Amino acid sequence: MKFGLVPRHSRYLSDRSGQLPLPDMEAIRKKLRLFEKKFPQILLSVLVTELPAGSRVNEYAFWMANRARFSSVEKTENDNFDMLLVLDVVAKEAALTTGYGLEPYVSNEVLRSALEVMAGPLCKGDLPRGIHACLEALTAKLRECSDLALSQPVENAET
Repeated sequence: MKFGLVPRHSRYLSDRSGQLPLPDMEAIRKKLRLFEKKFPQILLSVLVTELPAGSRVNEYAFWMANRARFSSVEKTENDNFDMLLVLDVVAKEAALTTGYGLEPYVSNEVLRSALEVMAGPLCKGDLPRGIHACLEALTAKLRECSDLALSQPVENAET
């Protein structure tokens, strides 16, 4: 009820604010498709919007991630490996949230560190540079997570 109806959005990038020039949108979409090739189990979507005064971007991101199906209606709860980056251009704030299926693998620290690299460009109003920086940092952090997971021995399942 607080945020109303789920706004129209697309799979990779939605700019509800109208602040991203078309060439920048295409470059970001290209980078998001590349991200999906590197991590095929994860769909990362970006939503650029103007939230009403008093709204919290992290609360809105959680709401959007749970209401708007970016990948598939069937991908719910532990099967949801989506990630959503929401940028509020009015408050110059961002939030990054994961589906429940990613929570055991992607820590809040990983999400926080990806957001930190975009803080400077976002505060200066350079959305494209901020989004690119966030995506690069997130890619590097997820590679570290997957390398760490691969280097740890797997416990033998009892048969």
